[in-house]
Amino acid sequence: MTNDISFNLARLRAELKPFRLYWFPRLRSTSDHAALLRREGRLYAPAVVLTGRQIAGRGRGMNTWWSGGGAMTVTFAVPMRDRLPPQELPLIAGLAVRAACVELSGERDIQLKWPNDVLHDGLKLAGLLCERVSNVDLIGIGLNVNVDPAHAPKALQRRITSLLCIAGKSFDMTEVLIVLAEKIHREVRRRLELPFSDFVREYSHHDALAGKTVTITGGSGEPAIVGRCEGVDSSGRLMVRQRGKLHTIIAGGVEMGSGA
Repeated sequence: MTNDISFNLARLRAELKPFRLYWFPRLRSTSDHAALLRREGRLYAPAVVLTGRQIAGRGRGMNTWWSGGGAMTVTFAVPMRDRLPPQELPLIAGLAVRAACVELSGERDIQLKWPNDVLHDGLKLAGLLCERVSNVDLIGIGLNVNVDPAHAPKALQRRITSLLCIAGKSFDMTEVLIVLAEKIHREVRRRLELPFSDFVREYSHHDALAGKTVTITGGSGEPAIVGRCEGVDSSGRLMVRQRGKLHTIIAGGVEMGSGA
């Protein structure tokens, strides 16, 4: 099944403001291309790097992002703010994506899985990848909009969902992107006015991991941490208690359950 997606580019250019639109019919990765454009001095934030077909999406670490028919892949570039440390951005962006999904689908029971997933009923609805490149913050988003999980690779079919599945109807991709842009812009602006603690408190209401047993895997052959998740601390780090010791996690792979 093809993953080419049509957008109303004239409407996007008119309604995405303050974001500039950088449109490409086909890209390997919107995040990689946004970073390249920025390093070459050809991308000016705020901006949206958008493609109708992504063929080599990149997730966190060495992971890839599957982009099937009906999946939106887009990267937002926002000016770097001194008041917005990079570790805060995934939580803020996650809240924005969740708000967009709630507004579009009408379903409020949408959760956030630290550090970069949006879930419904335990299934992955969206993924985020946040990076800081040449004084610009990049927010890469893969959102399953009109995706039929039956058309996904077999290993993913029972792990993903979409706005189509949740709402029982298909969505106009242009409208989805406009709503997504509104929420990203709003949440980043709110952070300039409010302390991060307000966002952490809001995040805690939608935290998919709090109170559950989780397994944290890192790199460099470090042993996994298995313990009870106690939410997110004031800096946006995941808190996991293992045998009485509280670990604060800055980065790592996270799975629910002990993996035993």
